[in-house]
This record gives sequence, C-alpha cells and structure tokens, in this order.
Amino acid sequence: MRIDLLVQGAPLETGAPGRALTFAQAVLDAGHRIGRIFFYKDAVTIGNRFASDDADVCAGWTELAAQHGFELAICVAAASRRGIVDESIAPGFSIVGLGQLIEAAESSDRLVSF
Repeated sequence: MRIDLLVQGAPLETGAPGRALTFAQAVLDAGHRIGRIFFYKDAVTIGNRFASDDADVCAGWTELAAQHGFELAICVAAASRRGIVDESIAPGFSIVGLGQLIEAAESSDRLVSF
C-alpha cells in the first residue's frame, strides 16, 4: 500500500512534523511504502536549513527519505510567505506547487494529514 503524508502543523507549536516522522517510520516498518511527504502551511519551516530549532526532525526526514526513496516536497506558496527560498532549502527537500499534493492524493492509497 502506498501512503503519502500531508504535514501542516508548525514544528515547535504542534509537533506535527515529529509525529508524522514517527508515523512514516511505522508505515515503512509495516511493509508499506511512501511516495511523497508534502509540507504545507507552517510545516514548511521544517525544510529550512537555517531553522536550527527543527534540526533533529529535519535530519530525521532527510535520512528516512534517503533510505526509502520518497520525496520531501515543500509548498512553494507557503514557503515564500515565510521567507523560505531555494537557497535556504535543506538538502533532500524540494520546492513544488500544490499540484504535487493533488497528484499525491490521486496516486496514493491513503493520504494522511498531520
């Protein structure tokens, strides 16, 4: 089963990116696969390489994605509203449009939101 994730909550205020990371690891441990993690709203800050408060969760996402070959996608509109540009994106993350979220919803068996 392919499961994709939509992460929207702020890392420090809601803990959503950390909980989503734990969930993603459980999904993979159960033998399922992940195609894309789409970071939206305040969760886009997790992919900002200059946000040192979120360094452990950012590194966790980067490691997991590299090991299992899934995409870490950051919404371009949400990122630009928060001052995140191409130069500040952490390695392993990419800036994409909302169309990638629609594609994830259509091509996955489940889209889980955090």
